[in-house]
Amino acid sequence: MKRFAAAIALSLAAVCAWALTTSDIDDYMRGDVNGNGVVDITDVNIMLNIILDKDDAARYDGRADANCDDSVDINDLNTLLNDILTQPQCLEYTDIETYRHMGLMLLEINTVDGEMPTCDMVDHPEGAFGHSITNATKVRGRLVMSMMGDTIYDSGDYEDGVRGMTIKINGNTSVRNTSKPYKIKLQKKADLLMRGDSAYCDKEWRLIRDDMALNTMLGLKVNELMGMPWTPRFLWCNVFINGTNQGTYLLIETIKRNTKCRIDVDKTGFIIERDAYWWNEDVYFKSTYFNDNRYGWTFKYPDSDDVTQEQIDYIQQCINQAEQAISDGTYPAFIDVDSHAAWLLAHDILGTWDSGGSNLYLTKHDNTPQSKLAMGCLWDFDSNMGMGINSWSRYHTAPDFYFAMLFSNSNDAFARSYRAKWDQVKKSLPQELTLYLKEFASSPTAYAIDLSRIYRANYYKTYRRTVEQNVNTINEYMEAHLKWLDQRMAGN
Repeated sequence: MKRFAAAIALSLAAVCAWALTTSDIDDYMRGDVNGNGVVDITDVNIMLNIILDKDDAARYDGRADANCDDSVDINDLNTLLNDILTQPQCLEYTDIETYRHMGLMLLEINTVDGEMPTCDMVDHPEGAFGHSITNATKVRGRLVMSMMGDTIYDSGDYEDGVRGMTIKINGNTSVRNTSKPYKIKLQKKADLLMRGDSAYCDKEWRLIRDDMALNTMLGLKVNELMGMPWTPRFLWCNVFINGTNQGTYLLIETIKRNTKCRIDVDKTGFIIERDAYWWNEDVYFKSTYFNDNRYGWTFKYPDSDDVTQEQIDYIQQCINQAEQAISDGTYPAFIDVDSHAAWLLAHDILGTWDSGGSNLYLTKHDNTPQSKLAMGCLWDFDSNMGMGINSWSRYHTAPDFYFAMLFSNSNDAFARSYRAKWDQVKKSLPQELTLYLKEFASSPTAYAIDLSRIYRANYYKTYRRTVEQNVNTINEYMEAHLKWLDQRMAGN
């Protein structure tokens, strides 16, 4: 970790080779390690040697202690580089070469003829809700991924079915933001997360924008700690399209059937979504409970282009049977009770506000009677911590899904599973979340994210928050909210 962080710092300092004089910092010149009146790449090199135990900090009369905490470590290097890199003359230097050495994976997408992905916004019909997109253009191009200047992946120029990729805007309300969410489809399968195993190769990937990325990290970690069958993996990256900086994103696996590495359902199985944006899909169905314009059911697998009417009728019947069973208390025969309980508890832990527009997936492993409807992984974390500290998630009580009916049911199997899951995780989950966030906040990745945010905020003249501030906000909410949650559980 030290050596990786040091390599990032050295590359960054080499790119932004300006120096600070005494007037730029203070009279004592902490950070001017060699005492020559300026803070520059020479001081960075000395500090690297101190951190890597190749030099002795005592030789420099405290000048290497840039953050004044009586020790010399990676945090002093961060302080020093932040002082250098946030100078106006350095911040103006925001071309792609800077980002190649920023410490995050760089995604460079160059499209055929420089075409940019576009879409049109569309409003909901009467009785429904939400805003979505239409006419999203699927643009052909080439994807090159690099880390610290070294090419890690190259899709090649576009050739249908052979090489290259397509990119399109993907999302609903989130599309209104400056940084758009995107979907990437490769012409040839690859593991863009570079895990060294061909089992992870796939064609479909998503790019989720930075302002929701910490929420997404948190949500997926909770998904993992709750023992959901699959947790999408991701990496942080900076994205340029046709030479223009799009910002910092999460490159993440998509919701889809892939028995080797994503959602494991049989060829005869299903992945469906209770969808607030059903009205913007070509193929959907209604159920007994969701029979008005609020919600419909749409398909992730089979694909809407491939699903047959027989398959639609079959899964619709399964949903209707489950809804009837929830009404009469026989639901354990039709739904996976534990996955429903774990999914809801995860959202209660996260304090999710959005019970309507957020994604909710159900899976059915195959088309046999023994296969029950199970909850898929959590997805869409825009409204994490949107509820007050002393509140359940809206899913807990809202009529937007079956949970309120399951809690009040004559059959208490769901309530017992929910409580048992809390008893299982209530001690370990807070500790593991805290450690996960602490390690991330002090990682080279977090430092590189902060640098990326500095440049982008300066370019767009916008406010930026640091990863540490993000993590502190999460920890403050979680500490108080989980205490309340445990008290409520004890009171039931």
